[in-house]
Formats: sequence, structure tokens, C-alpha cells
Amino acid sequence: MKKIIIVISLLMLFLTEAASAASVRIGVIDTGIKEKRDIIDSNKILSGKNYVLGNSDTDDEVGHGTRVTSLITGTADGEIISPCSEGLIIPLVYYTKLASGAVLNGGIEAICNAIYDAADIYGCRIINISSGITADDERLKKAVDYAEAKGVLIVSACGNSSDDVYYPAAYDTVIGVGSHNNSFEPTEFSCHGSGLDILMYGEDLKVVSIKNAADYELISGTSYSTALVTAHAAAALERYPRLTPSQIRYIMKISCDDICDSGYDEKSGYGVFNPDLFYENLMLFDNGEIICFYDVRSNDWFYDSVRNAYHQGWMNGTGDGIFDPYGDMTRAMFVAMLYRAEGEPQMNSVSKFEDTAENTYYAEAVCWASANGIISGYSDTKFAPDQNITREEMAVIMSRYAAYKGINTDIHGDLTVLFTDADAVSGWAEKNMIWAVETGLISGKGNNILDPLGNTTRAETAAILQRLLKE
Repeated sequence: MKKIIIVISLLMLFLTEAASAASVRIGVIDTGIKEKRDIIDSNKILSGKNYVLGNSDTDDEVGHGTRVTSLITGTADGEIISPCSEGLIIPLVYYTKLASGAVLNGGIEAICNAIYDAADIYGCRIINISSGITADDERLKKAVDYAEAKGVLIVSACGNSSDDVYYPAAYDTVIGVGSHNNSFEPTEFSCHGSGLDILMYGEDLKVVSIKNAADYELISGTSYSTALVTAHAAAALERYPRLTPSQIRYIMKISCDDICDSGYDEKSGYGVFNPDLFYENLMLFDNGEIICFYDVRSNDWFYDSVRNAYHQGWMNGTGDGIFDPYGDMTRAMFVAMLYRAEGEPQMNSVSKFEDTAENTYYAEAVCWASANGIISGYSDTKFAPDQNITREEMAVIMSRYAAYKGINTDIHGDLTVLFTDADAVSGWAEKNMIWAVETGLISGKGNNILDPLGNTTRAETAAILQRLLKE
């Protein structure tokens, strides 16, 4: 039989320095794993759980989980080669078979419990799911959202009924994988629809068999396409452990060869996944040449500023692959951005503002900014974190931040010479606005308009901080 080799030229360059590869735990929600001696490397299989029987018996009595695992990890005899050299599998059993032949299916409850445990107990960075349901389910959606919040990537099969994509593959935060054939066309059995993201080869794949008479067998299905994609996602995390689920999804989607209709379509998603292009794009991303936002294009005036803010770790997106450059910047977002630019210094104080809860993403930032005189709040007890920051408020806070960094802010000028609405600048902000304008941090909006009371966009904020820090 022909060996399955899912590693190609750029992967060898990508993983040249083996010492830099970090182990990645992969939760395989399936039928378990049968560790066949000299074929499945037992060192790569960790203890998991059986959610059907409620014990730790994860021996595969069906065969599906073993087949999937062999494609993710590769085999010890070299018959199947995987790009993920440090992948560790956590078998999480939701479906099994008794010696009598009776089938036991834990259903949605078992799958959801396995997702939670993969994130909280087993420390998984990736969850591979080869099952699904035809309709949305609140419990499943909640579990999937939880995994995303915990930084766990879910890769799931779209299904083999040639119908609509199953859930959880259909969810936006899950990589929904379909199958293509040797002609680079969607296979007849592969499900389609808006939840389909990418296609991977899925016909007559050589996998490990649990049958005693044979070590290997040929199999087809989106479950096995999904396993191949999971292996590449794990390889990416081995080399770049700080990648987020959103970043991996984005880079995978732009690393596809377009087929069927131009651009995204519901037959092939973004196209056939191209591993060579994936590893090339990962290196470009690591070099700061790619940013993972669909709404920031290379010809946008703010492209370089957003790219810089993103790769410096100052600003994140607002959703899966969305930066929202024209969206308004809130006061909380703004202070959090400055805090990240300072390297997030440790704060042991409690916020004095009643509207800043301790468990929010901006709580430490507000404490830091308040303690260092960068913000004062609307009152002694109110910070108004969700309120949009105006251009003059931004000038004031940026001026204080500049002074905190030892930058001279004692600059004089006359705004009335430059702007017809200069008298709209509040008295408490005038000196700071003059500094911001004279140093080139803030410019007008055309027709000699300064618009001091207007909201500041996220793209403008990225540009202003870049100008100040000259990064």
C-alpha cells in the first residue's frame, strides 16, 4: 500500500529546529484508541475518559477513533507520516460498543462534557470531533463558545450525508472540514453549506485498523479529512505556541486553492487546503507580514498601523477575523491598549472605580493608568469603560501617557489658525490638543475641521499610538 505522507517541502523547513517544537495536547472526541504495539506510539497517548461508561477505559471497540488518531499522530513504523511531531492525544470517548455488540452513544451531553474537560482538565489546545448533529443545540453552542474563550481550537467534520453541514462544524468558531477527491473536487458524500470552511483529501486513506488480521485499511470520509487538518493545526502550534484559534482559522482559510465558484462558496468553502501555502503563510505571519483580519486590506491607509499594533500585541480584533477599523474606540479599549504597550506591568491594587469590575479584560489596565496619573475618570467612582472616547479625551490621555514615558508635552500653538471649529475644544483639553496637533499625532478631518468631540476609530487609534512610539 502507498504510504500516506502529509508532510511536504515547506514543512521540513518549518520544523527544522526540533528543539523549538512544543508539545500540543489534542483532545480526540471519538470512540477511543486501541494502542497497537509497534504501530501506535503509546508515548503519544495520554490518559483520557470514557463519558459513556463513566470510567477511564478508552480502549477502542469500534475502530473509528484509532483510525482518526493514526492520521493525527502518524505511526511508529513510518507507514503514516504526520507533520505534528510532538502531538499528545487525549482519548475522550463519547461512543463505544460492548462485547455483546450493543452500541452505547453518549450523545450531545457526552460531547459537551468532553469539550469542557478537554479545556479545563486535560489542557488541550485542539479538539478533534468527528461527529455532529443536524440542528443547532444550545448546550453544544455553549460548550464550543467556552472552548474558544479558553483558547482551544475545535476542528470538526462536516459530515458524510451530502447534506447540510453538521454542528459543531457549522459554528463560526469551528473549522468545518469537508472532503475532496483526487480530481480536487468535493466528494459526493461531503456535506456542504455555510459552515464548510475548507476541504482536505478524504478518499481511500490508509489508516490503522483495530482488526487483528490487518494493521491497516483504506477508508473514506470527512472524519479523516478532519484528522489531517488537525495534524497541521497541531504542527503550527508546536512551532508557534502563542497562536490563537482565530489566527489559525484565518491562516488556514487563506491557505486554500480556490475551486468551484470564485472566492468562498458553499460547495468547497475557501477551497482545498494547501499545506505548503499554510506553512509559508505562518512564517509570513510570524514575520509581521500577515495580519489575521478580513476587513483590513493592504491598500488601506491604516494597514501598516493596524499590522504594527496587532503584532506588537497592543490591539486585538473584535471577533473572528474582524478588526473593525471604522468602529469606535471605547475608553476601556483605549486604556487596555496603552497598558499592553507598556508590557502589562503587574498591579496589586483594586480599582477605585465602581464601574470597573475586577474580572474584566481592562481591570488591570485601569488600575495601572489611574495609579500613574494617565486617567482620572469622570468622577472619583466612575470611569465609564464602555463609553466611546472622543478625540479630545484621547489627546488628554495620550499627553499624560507621553509625560509618563518622559516625552516633552510642553508645546504651544494656536488651534484657531488651523481649524474653524477650534473653539469647540473644551478648556480642560486645549493644552493637550495643541500638543497632539503640533506633534502630528492628531490631524484634521478635512475642510479645516478638527472635530474634538467626535469619536475616535480603532484604526485612528492604532495610527496615533504608532506615531507616538515610532514603532
